[in-house]
Amino acid sequence: MAGSSSQRLQGILSITVLKANNLIKSDLIGDNDCYAVISLEPLANESKVKTGNQPKQTETCQKTQIRDGCNPIFNEKLLFPVAEGLEALYVQVWDSDIGKDDLLGYGTLSLLDDDHGGQFNTSLNKEWLHAVTISMDNAKRGNGGTLELVLHFIPESVAAYMSKKFNAAQADLKKKLTDQIVSKMTDVATDQIRGYVGISN
Repeated sequence: MAGSSSQRLQGILSITVLKANNLIKSDLIGDNDCYAVISLEPLANESKVKTGNQPKQTETCQKTQIRDGCNPIFNEKLLFPVAEGLEALYVQVWDSDIGKDDLLGYGTLSLLDDDHGGQFNTSLNKEWLHAVTISMDNAKRGNGGTLELVLHFIPESVAAYMSKKFNAAQADLKKKLTDQIVSKMTDVATDQIRGYVGISN
């Protein structure tokens, strides 16, 4: 089960939802109006009755924008904070309709499956990136198509290092630009300018 933000952050899981393939056509007239739901926790598979207030996205469950057709291209990135090792990833694709949304397909990707050789392990302090295609089911017709994703896990230690490196690069650039300005000033004004922009000798 996914942890909450009150726990120590273990890393960030970036999920790029690329596209869905061979979805069932839900609407008799017109194209499907599809959106994908990605969750770190199990999802209910009942059709969603709209009440005017759509559920907000959370740290463990997010959805894409709506795209048309039976082979919609989403190309959308979702970010999930990871507080503990993840066991599975749960996906759904819905057709947005007036009154209620219809579930077109649902599937699960095991992140602990030995067949994957531990390549999706979020408990290790190791960065990884993999492209996956998840086969989905449909309750009425069996085959629910597929969903293509790119998973990128960044451990907390790597994220912290990248942040420090970026900040250091920004500080170095700021110092170089300031030095160019300072070099054009008199020696009397140099210390005042450096102090103003927060850079010491």
